[in-house]
Amino acid sequence: MCNKISDMIQGLATPAHMKLQLIPILQHMHHDTSTAAMVRQLCTDLLPSYPAQEFVLVTLNSLTQLASATLVDIPNQVSLLLHYLRTDPRWAVKAQVLQGLHLLAGQGAHLWPPGAVEAIVDVALNTPYQKVLSWSLDVLQVLAKSTATCHSQLHPDSPLMELCSQSCYSSNPVIAAKAVQVMTRIVCYCYKEEMPVHGVTEAVDTVESLFLLVTCDSGQEHNYELKVCLHCAVSLCQVHRDLCTRFVDLIGTRLMGTSGSCSVQLCEALGAIGGLQAGALLTLLPDILEKLRDLKCVEEPSTEQVHTKVMLCTLLFQTMAGYEWSIEARRTVEGAIEKTSLWSNYRIARSAARYGHHSVSAGILSQLREQVSSEHFHFWLVSLEELSRGEAELLDCSKQPSLIQRLSQAVAHYSKSVAALKAASTPVQSLQFQSEYTRLRAEFLQCLAQMVHTCHSLCTAPPPAVASAIAETTRDNLQRYGHITNQLRKCAKEFRSCGELYWKLYQSAFDADPASLANIQILQQMCVLMAHSVERVAQANYQDEILLEFSYQQTNLETQHLIRCCQEASVVAQQLTRNEDLKTITHQHIDCLLRQVEILAESSLCLPRYFFQVLQSTSVKLAISPQPRVVGESISVQSGSQLAVKVEGVIQHGKRPGLFRRVSGVVVTVSSQLQARSVHTNHDTKIVGDGGSVLTQTVAPHRDFFTAQFLLAFPTGGQYLLIVEASVIDEKSNVWRTGPRTSLTVKTHEEGSKVAVTAAVQGNVAGTSASTSSRGNFPNTSVRF
Repeated sequence: MCNKISDMIQGLATPAHMKLQLIPILQHMHHDTSTAAMVRQLCTDLLPSYPAQEFVLVTLNSLTQLASATLVDIPNQVSLLLHYLRTDPRWAVKAQVLQGLHLLAGQGAHLWPPGAVEAIVDVALNTPYQKVLSWSLDVLQVLAKSTATCHSQLHPDSPLMELCSQSCYSSNPVIAAKAVQVMTRIVCYCYKEEMPVHGVTEAVDTVESLFLLVTCDSGQEHNYELKVCLHCAVSLCQVHRDLCTRFVDLIGTRLMGTSGSCSVQLCEALGAIGGLQAGALLTLLPDILEKLRDLKCVEEPSTEQVHTKVMLCTLLFQTMAGYEWSIEARRTVEGAIEKTSLWSNYRIARSAARYGHHSVSAGILSQLREQVSSEHFHFWLVSLEELSRGEAELLDCSKQPSLIQRLSQAVAHYSKSVAALKAASTPVQSLQFQSEYTRLRAEFLQCLAQMVHTCHSLCTAPPPAVASAIAETTRDNLQRYGHITNQLRKCAKEFRSCGELYWKLYQSAFDADPASLANIQILQQMCVLMAHSVERVAQANYQDEILLEFSYQQTNLETQHLIRCCQEASVVAQQLTRNEDLKTITHQHIDCLLRQVEILAESSLCLPRYFFQVLQSTSVKLAISPQPRVVGESISVQSGSQLAVKVEGVIQHGKRPGLFRRVSGVVVTVSSQLQARSVHTNHDTKIVGDGGSVLTQTVAPHRDFFTAQFLLAFPTGGQYLLIVEASVIDEKSNVWRTGPRTSLTVKTHEEGSKVAVTAAVQGNVAGTSASTSSRGNFPNTSVRF
């Protein structure tokens, strides 16, 4: 087909309009390298032979599409496009060339030949046309996402930085916005790679000037320019947290004088900056409250005004994180939800729970739970309300001054929340992560309550008279303190067990965002910290452990509060150092443990984003053969023979695949375990082990499909449980225990009944081979994680 098309294009008998229709077909000829090379040679030969504008446009576009598919021809195609950009004066050709360069920059910027970036910069500097400059900056924007481009152009005297310096103060706001974005990406790259930063002051100044330009020009709206400017400001704050205050003051000057979409964008930018650092929005607190009161007076708010109101409430929650609520702030929030839709009120309650203001969220959720359309939504809101009330009980010392009573009330509310989550689960939305997260929080609080009871037992349960004799017999000096020693060691084991469960939850959250994973990791460290402190007091052969350290530069507001609580508890734990020769348990040690429990219990839990929203969705679906002919029955195998098990799987993605991490491999594990021995088995025969086996195979998916084959041996007669489990490996070689996990029953028969089972075995194999040979026929053994 390719040769025929080539002959027709080169033939003189083919009309020109038909050649224009045949050339685009060549862009699909990339199934092998030889064909792609032949097609490229043909098209490059056509360019000088047919210099008409229509032929040049079609041929260059076909070559660009072919190079983006093969990747190996990107350097040659970039050089060809740059040649036409410099030499061809036709406007349509320049537009087509810059469009092709934009596509190739996104496909493989690291494959561009040396000097290509400088060539585009030279064209942008010398062109008299604003559109050519704007389109060139579009290409450079995409190139600036590449590490190779940023590394080669990070010096302030580089051609790209020179172009940005000249264009960022352009009278055209669009060109200035694009130049500022390129400069910001290079500066952020230097911060992330810990390289010398030269142009941060200039980048901040250009962002500020662009912001003032687009917000003070009331004659027309600059939504695109404002969005780019605010995005650059947030990016600079993310890599350099000291700039948060400066940009908050800058954006806050325009908060009160804007409305509509501009006000929404300003609030979103302030929310992004306020989520980076605690107290960053304190200076704007009066303006936030005033703007909320102004929106309260609107009788019929528009969609943008409602969204602004929700964002302002979020800004207020970020500002009050770690501080006590004033009466004015609480009344403002209560007034803001009066004339707002139910969905907006839910969003406000969700934001309050994410930033640890559970008393506010509980009050809002109590008004919403009876105004939903389904029973599952009702129980979901009930679970959130009970969770919030449990956290609010821990912080409210006015109602329950006793720590043990507050912990007991919180555990009771959490138990109700877990029960409501089970009622809210559906086959489509299993809420597995939410249920496990809530259950582990309840278990951790229960461990803290048990710890308080144990510490009080030092006074209520003195050591018995035989404690010294027990200590001498066991050679454990700490046994002389009686009941509290064993209870403290039991508490340490419970904290360790709770920490291990948090680690399993972490491994199952493949689709969670980094902040949610950090939240789980910090909660696990709380368990490890308490076990660490208890073992230091109650273990004779205690060994120091290195706890995980978190950097504020890499965390957000939700996790910074939990980190601060862990650090306070660690400082208290350092007071537990004692003389190892004495090995005593004193009231000073108990007071330190109680102080740690109080700090961790009163740390307001900020619910992670993954609890409410899944940004990346990935699921694995398995098909296992052979399968029993009747569901629920077992597969018959002759004793002493081997069973071939084939596992096929498909990886399914949501709308944004690979947002946080990608699947680079799948670990398939097949294990067989003997459940019951056959009645015909000779019991005098010595059998080593339980007759089970575990086989593991790591496979790489090809276009989201993978397959693995296993050969299992069954040495003795009986009934076996066959378990097939899949785990996911990301691009950093981390293993995630995501599942799915399915099981089959295999029944093996002894030699005496060989004739009786031969037909059954053949029937099972014949019945399952036809149904499982097709790749697309997968049963419902899928799991979503």
